[in-house]
Amino acid sequence: MPRPVALTSETVEILDEKTAHDKFKRSVRARPNLKKLQDEAQRRGYQPLDQADETFAIRVTAKANGPVRPRPGVRGKSVQAVEFELVGQSISKGSDQGAVMTATVKAGDQEETYEVLLEAPGGNFRQTREYTIDGQKVVEAHSWWSAWVGCLRGKCASTCLNSLWACTGTWAAYFWCVVAACGGCVLRCAACSTCDCSWWCRWAAGCCDR
Repeated sequence: MPRPVALTSETVEILDEKTAHDKFKRSVRARPNLKKLQDEAQRRGYQPLDQADETFAIRVTAKANGPVRPRPGVRGKSVQAVEFELVGQSISKGSDQGAVMTATVKAGDQEETYEVLLEAPGGNFRQTREYTIDGQKVVEAHSWWSAWVGCLRGKCASTCLNSLWACTGTWAAYFWCVVAACGGCVLRCAACSTCDCSWWCRWAAGCCDR
């Protein structure tokens, strides 16, 4: 009987402010949908907070003890390592807070990227709205944010959950506040939300409750 594939190592990195800021700038230039969301945010009256300390980035790298093969009937090459990356920048409009963000998952020759605009009206993160690009249009979505919150509720220690609604400030300040309260679990949930249950990263990140 073949040995089951198991996760053998996981590295969680918090990128420094300058690296995060540079990566976000490059992503805006390289990803048209991210630029569209940034333009949409400004059309709505938001101002990008174009400083290094208002940019955030994390990376999670996972490796398995052997190749992970696709399910029968699913196309794709086997993978043994997967990388998740989240890069974003705060935007503000008076008391309204938000972020323009890109989430990427890579494994072998497979890669998926999700661009998102997040809005917390009045700085109330409990009321966060999520928008993405569908075709050429900006549409409301219930995807990354709801998956991230669902993962935190289901997989992180109950002592950290109050931070979801107690943390305040710009989006970068809010994100790092939640990270401080929840530790690595919040970053793994970011990986889970980005993976979106795909076979080639589910073994590393799990499948968030949506």
